[in-house]
Amino acid sequence: MTGRLEKPIQNEVMIAASARGALVRRLNVGAAHRPNGGFVRFGVTGQADLSLIYRGRAIEVETKRAKGGRQDKAQEDYQAAVERAGGIYILARSVEDVLTVLDRLDDRTQPADTDVEQPFTSKGSTNA
Repeated sequence: MTGRLEKPIQNEVMIAASARGALVRRLNVGAAHRPNGGFVRFGVTGQADLSLIYRGRAIEVETKRAKGGRQDKAQEDYQAAVERAGGIYILARSVEDVLTVLDRLDDRTQPADTDVEQPFTSKGSTNA
């Protein structure tokens, strides 16, 4: 096994971000057979694992193993779309990657904050 699995990282991020006051949603992509025999697809191909709203900012979090986890083309395209729309995209290999971004948002947020620039993006740790 190469590095920690994604699921424990997702769980840690959901708990830590929620404790900081973020609205957190787990997003799934897939398909399922319906009981009546139909078939339904859900989610958007390439979308991030988690969607957060924190201090009024839309944040998408894609979790990957610390070693060996890589985005596929659809995930890279989704990241580009999020960033074009002014959202923050985090490629997280640990809960610390997400908390670092939340800390930076806390540092930038002022009561009369009218700054609408894209402050930063985070691609997490690099693969070793």
